[in-house]
Amino acid sequence: MSSEPDGTFAIRQLAPGRYVLTASAPGFAPATEIVDAPAAALLNLTLVPAPIVEEVTVVSASRQQELRDTLNARVDVITRRRIDEAGGHETVAEVLRELPGVVTRRGSETAGAAGEQIQGIDSRQVLVLLDGQPIAGARGIKRGGVLNLDRQSTARLDRVEVVKGAASALFGSDAIGGVINLITREPSSPFDVTVALSGGNLGTMGARVDAGFKREKTFGLFSVERHQHDGFDLTPGTFDTTGAPYRRYDALAKAQRQLTPSFSLGGMVTGYRNHTRGRSNGELGPQEDDLRDRTVSANLTGRWIALGSTTVEARAYMSTYGENASGRLAPPRSTPLEPGMLEERFRKGDVTIARPLGSRHLLQAGLEWSRDQYEGTNRLRDEAGHAADTTVVWAQHRWSATNRLTTTIGARVDRRSRFETAVSPKLAASFRLTTSLNARASYGRGFRAPDLGQLYYRFLSPSNFYQVIGNPSLNPESADSWQFGAEYVAPQRRARVGVNAFRNDVRDLIDSVNLGFVATPSQLDQVIAREGLDPSFRPALGRLLLTYRNVAAAETQGVELDTDVALTNAISLGGAYTYLSARDTKSDLALTGRHPHQGHVRVSWRPVRSGFRASLRATFYSSWIATRTSTTGGGAQDTIASRFAMWDAFASQRLGRGVSAFLTIDNLANSQDENTGVMLPSRTPAPIYRPEAGRTARVGVAWSFSAR
Repeated sequence: MSSEPDGTFAIRQLAPGRYVLTASAPGFAPATEIVDAPAAALLNLTLVPAPIVEEVTVVSASRQQELRDTLNARVDVITRRRIDEAGGHETVAEVLRELPGVVTRRGSETAGAAGEQIQGIDSRQVLVLLDGQPIAGARGIKRGGVLNLDRQSTARLDRVEVVKGAASALFGSDAIGGVINLITREPSSPFDVTVALSGGNLGTMGARVDAGFKREKTFGLFSVERHQHDGFDLTPGTFDTTGAPYRRYDALAKAQRQLTPSFSLGGMVTGYRNHTRGRSNGELGPQEDDLRDRTVSANLTGRWIALGSTTVEARAYMSTYGENASGRLAPPRSTPLEPGMLEERFRKGDVTIARPLGSRHLLQAGLEWSRDQYEGTNRLRDEAGHAADTTVVWAQHRWSATNRLTTTIGARVDRRSRFETAVSPKLAASFRLTTSLNARASYGRGFRAPDLGQLYYRFLSPSNFYQVIGNPSLNPESADSWQFGAEYVAPQRRARVGVNAFRNDVRDLIDSVNLGFVATPSQLDQVIAREGLDPSFRPALGRLLLTYRNVAAAETQGVELDTDVALTNAISLGGAYTYLSARDTKSDLALTGRHPHQGHVRVSWRPVRSGFRASLRATFYSSWIATRTSTTGGGAQDTIASRFAMWDAFASQRLGRGVSAFLTIDNLANSQDENTGVMLPSRTPAPIYRPEAGRTARVGVAWSFSAR
């Protein structure tokens, strides 16, 4: 119930008994009191200002639940409260823009999926997890290994955890650049339900229904979402579209039961179905493209507490991904094009044991097995499919040497079919200088085995004159990562400032290489002999030929700064800045697609007892190398894209009876690539390096009910 404007309230017609009374207000910490009814006297509850810095429990640093303040390794966390206060964050890509050292690009299926960079390391080397399990999506087969984070909703999430630097010691292959762990929420009341509807320009519409319950030994969460977008076109003088229209459905069901005092069993099923339709200019002329993809994932987790303090966790996980691509030449020809089909099946099982030894030691160890399998039409060398098995053993020891110093040492051994055994060590330490100041240092080695796409891809593009074939002779990528940082949290947790210096050395980077246009059988034979290609891939004539090689080594280093401050009980300020130096160590050239400087500033306003909240965020990026071409003299010519800034605004108002309304405006200043709308002398559009749709607005209404 809501109080009067002066803070008084009365509860009438209450049955005699003892009750738990909780009072809360925006900007203040909740206060709880046990009361008897009928009350003997007027009860006073005093609320104190809420901390701007939450005490957050995370799992990504060690696979154990730990308070973030006590971690040896830095883990950046975006909590549910922060997502709600920022308001406009509907997707994971938007959330990640709040973190230092993380860059996400607003994208679409045809404009380029919204991938991520962590400390200058690309998305292919970053592992994305949902509740600690990998998200299936044909990583490495489509979109250059990018999982589209613009399509990952935040509605079902409790928080987003980001581990930076090589994290293979805990999470294995693909974690060279770091880990993004999406943690789903758990209900906190006997019953709650939320219904939300929103709409905006460009045909944007969203609908969501969440329902959850929590009993003494059981909880459950169910969520269904629908999203649609009509797409956009930054080159209206051409047939193709920049951002393709899509329709998407998401669903999640999660439950857990405490079967005995020492054993619990939980499970989750999640999936989506997406339909994207766009237009492109193909080698046979203008064409219409149709892509339908879907995924279903299921996870079963059992937890035992054995021998008093030993914890055993066993998990079984399976995930499937399917894609069907088709197209036709634009009317009036309407000739069907060759279809493509891809199926991925991923299965994984693991067991983890954690055992404390006294009050200062924690031992952890685990075993894992996984299989990743692909099959498809016009996507792989062998349409019958390819598979890779991985067997893992890992261990970690955490030692609280003193009340101030804590160290962690660990290692992971991966044995993957076709590749040599890889060992990934980890060292970390934290030292609490004062009650408010903590310092951390960590080292980790990571590796990434070539994915099945890089090994066995065979794709003849129906849209352009090129083909891509895999390379079964690739070597794994490897990396060494160092992180040094400190964090200060003010008394009463009303302010926080953090600094982190980093360096990542990556070797044997896998990249695509262009072997040129192959016109005749003799040219093809020469290329196969010169490059050592596998002729079973059956390269076609009359197309550019691209494949994969271990071609580069890179280093990324820099400094990250971030802060949060409560200026008043209603106004808070936050921001971050990252300096990045990223270079190819073989050519001594700067890496393309990296911003040397980037950051954001955010102000939030939440007046007390008004039901209103608003936020304004400015995100800025320095100029960067968009493309690089080789010159006749063996040098390189870079195309520099201009710096830019993005402003996003959000406001919401609580209307009463659980109803609230909101307004979000993204890209308030209508920032777009400077080549948008520019035509070259050849009467073709100038290249667009930043496919922003421009200013977009979205309005919505939500209704929530919670039974206490």
